[in-house]
Amino acid sequence: MAGKNVERIAAEDGSSESHDATDSSCDPEDNSDDTIDQHRKKEAQVSLAKIEKHFTDFKEQLYKSKISEVEERIAAVKKGTAEEYTTPLKDITRVHNEKLQINEKIRNLKYDSVFCKFEAEQKSAKEQLEQDKITVFNRIRDDIEERIHQVMNHKSCTNIDIDDWLANLGKRKKKTGGSGNTRKPVTVCGPYVIHLLRDEDINEDWNAVKKILLKNKEERAKIAVNRKRLSSISSSDLRMAKYEDGKLYFEGIWFGIGSTVWIEKLGTSPIFATISAINTGEVWVRKRDGSKTKVYISQLQKGSCTIRHDYR
Repeated sequence: MAGKNVERIAAEDGSSESHDATDSSCDPEDNSDDTIDQHRKKEAQVSLAKIEKHFTDFKEQLYKSKISEVEERIAAVKKGTAEEYTTPLKDITRVHNEKLQINEKIRNLKYDSVFCKFEAEQKSAKEQLEQDKITVFNRIRDDIEERIHQVMNHKSCTNIDIDDWLANLGKRKKKTGGSGNTRKPVTVCGPYVIHLLRDEDINEDWNAVKKILLKNKEERAKIAVNRKRLSSISSSDLRMAKYEDGKLYFEGIWFGIGSTVWIEKLGTSPIFATISAINTGEVWVRKRDGSKTKVYISQLQKGSCTIRHDYR
């Protein structure tokens, strides 16, 4: 602003000088006007010097005030009372507290999730324990019933001595000469059993009894082999079988209610059936004749029973 005023005054002085020179050349009588112009010029120069001094003083005062203001702000920042420092600090503190609250809620949710999983696994372990107890009880009961059946069979078979009976029969035939169908009345005493059967019928019955005994012996041998194999199965040999979301997962295949399957148990022929119900410990199936049976998931895991889809 001051520089522009100086230029304007200098321009006016130059124009006045040129005008005075022109006027003096034109009119030599105007010397008094030149004196007045020079006096005005000096006054303008004095005024210009004063203005420049005032401008310099004002600039110095403005610089000092700016310096003092900056120093005050620096001191306030160092003390922590400056608005430029406290406002961002409040925002950062608020964001920090919000993040702490969010992290605490996430931690609580994760804790609840882990606790729910723990309770579910504990409940599943209890159910599996109860199912294993039932399985062991049924296995022991079947074993005892089988032993009772074998004892009863042996008891019924020990009273039959076919060799002695045939030898006695041959002796009687030799004595009688083997001719004629007449029999003499036999008087017996005591609790004896008299068989009024022909020799062919007795031999046929005895052969049937021996076949049954042989079959029972083979079945007992198979059962013993299967039990020995099952007892030797370790935890690493268990097959993957589990209950999940109302379905059965066995060896990478899912089975649901209504699926037609083939069930194979050790020592028995395959069974064609339809799955009617599934729970955490057993699978219920309906056979073709309408009867129902169940397969324990523990049997699938141990390999004593297998199940597969019917893709016909």
